Amino acid sequence: MSDTLHEPWLRGIAFNPAAPSDVLIRLLDRAAGEAGLLMCELRHLPDAVIDAALHHPAGGIRRALAGNRHIDPTRLAPLAADPSGIVRGRLAGGARPRHRWVRPLPDDILVTLLTAQDGGEDGMLTEHEIVQELSFSRQIPQSFYRSMAGHEHPGLRVRAAQRWQSLTPAQREALLDDPDPAVREAAQESSWELDPEAVEATLPSIGSLSKPHVLGTCALSPALVEQCFADDTVHSLT
Repeated sequence: MSDTLHEPWLRGIAFNPAAPSDVLIRLLDRAAGEAGLLMCELRHLPDAVIDAALHHPAGGIRRALAGNRHIDPTRLAPLAADPSGIVRGRLAGGARPRHRWVRPLPDDILVTLLTAQDGGEDGMLTEHEIVQELSFSRQIPQSFYRSMAGHEHPGLRVRAAQRWQSLTPAQREALLDDPDPAVREAAQESSWELDPEAVEATLPSIGSLSKPHVLGTCALSPALVEQCFADDTVHSLT
């Protein structure tokens, strides 16, 4: 086989749905060039190939797998605690390019990423940068915050408190009376969103870019609603 055809042939095998698992696993080797990386990132893979990629010594293979939108995310759980922060960051950031609908990550993966104490052995990212990637990825469903309101980790209860409107009245009351001061503080800082008088008092100090969000999501007093009609700013109310 000529050198010019070598890479295209390997890529053809990598994306052949009839190719057996043992052949696909061999393509994970560096000698196969880009075929293994592209395969791990861009196609559905048999379970045996996923297992091999999850524990592959090459971080690039694991990173490619972390961005694969075709694999059940529950299978990617080991990557949330991967030794490489780059791999964790790719999992947190989600597949590229992002589609309009983004598949949420399972709760156990989210908990692992959000409670990590370091950014990985490679030192390329901090745990805070990985969490930031996750926050902007839209992979955290609102249901996650409700389920974290009673979690044993106080940092997750803080995050639940910051999504005040997603919680039940009982959860809000529990967070306001939480034994951890940081959780209580977060709950107090969020509680104004459902207090019409507090919203009315807070609105003048909120920037113009945030006002439509407040008017469209927070509890509003009758006086504030009437003011919106008088000012012809009712679009947010709808």
